[in-house]
Amino acid sequence: MVKEKVQYLPEGSLVFIRPDDIHSHMCTDPESVFINLTFTRETTKMLFAYLFDESKAHEMLSCDMPPMVFLDKTSKKKLVSQINELNIENWQDKNALKIRMRTILVNIFSHFATSLPETTDNTLPLWLIELTNKMAKPENFILGTKKMIDLSKKSREHLSRSFKKYYGVTITDYLNSLRVNYASNLLINTNIPILDICFNCGFQSASYFYRIFKEKNGVTPNIFRNNYK
Repeated sequence: MVKEKVQYLPEGSLVFIRPDDIHSHMCTDPESVFINLTFTRETTKMLFAYLFDESKAHEMLSCDMPPMVFLDKTSKKKLVSQINELNIENWQDKNALKIRMRTILVNIFSHFATSLPETTDNTLPLWLIELTNKMAKPENFILGTKKMIDLSKKSREHLSRSFKKYYGVTITDYLNSLRVNYASNLLINTNIPILDICFNCGFQSASYFYRIFKEKNGVTPNIFRNNYK
């Protein structure tokens, strides 16, 4: 019997499921949204020939677990927008649909070409799954790296290597993503002043908060809030 392996998918995960992958997903957040795109083997071969060298293509197809990368807020928003535009395309115009679909797929696999971690062995250790579940809570991610080290009982160096290996991100970027997501929800659903939100989310500097927020959402907190009011 083959032992089941777990692959944790934080928000913004992009996963390439190969034809021979046997998989299922378990959702712990009822508001989570999964988008599935299917395409032929022939399309895959053409994309790989265009984007990857032979070793990268072999790695993508032969690694143990489905290759996975993470999209920042801006990249995710752009990709979702491209996919949604398929619904307004004239479905009688097969050529236009084919071109739009290929554009989307090139965008998707470009992320794998540029962001795929050095190793694609994404079988997560149980301690890391438990840690990310705990760190998803505001009372933990607000406290930052020190809280992460305390909860994991690992050294900072070990944590850094693990996050880079399994998630392809640094600890700082991981924490900033959690904090910015939390800040975004507060901006939309409350009238708490932006400066208070900044410090309530664990940021120590308003200028740093503004810079990171704009990097991940594409706009400043002020514009983001106004767009939803």
